[in-house]
Amino acid sequence: MPSHTADPRHTHLVAVLPPLLTRSCPPRAGGFGGAWEVRLTRAETEDVGGLDLLRSAMRTAARSLGWTRVETYGIATLYGAVAGIVDRRPVPEEFAAAIERFREERMRAAVETVYRNRADGRQRAVPGSVFVTTQEFRAALAAR
Repeated sequence: MPSHTADPRHTHLVAVLPPLLTRSCPPRAGGFGGAWEVRLTRAETEDVGGLDLLRSAMRTAARSLGWTRVETYGIATLYGAVAGIVDRRPVPEEFAAAIERFREERMRAAVETVYRNRADGRQRAVPGSVFVTTQEFRAALAAR
């Protein structure tokens, strides 16, 4: 696999990603338990350098945050691409409860949002959902 580090798009992504990855971590969990996903159009995927370059930038950005064991994934679809990263480090016992509570709260928020959307017909985004993370990613790319 070729190195992407010399590509200016890689450097740009590595500068943009750390705050987004940090925001995916549960509060009071010491930076453990992060997981981030983005869904891009085909043109956006090409603009950032493709899935391989994006996944490489995710790994580099994660290492800068101390994420020493990660899993990245990416797949091209008919209309674009899905890519993400998951922190796979073992969670110290002192942070396990905070991460579990965060996951439960996030799931509860998703269920409540779906219920509210259905009840009144308004569409709302769930904080931390892939819709929100994709919008944040687009904004961060445009701002730099």
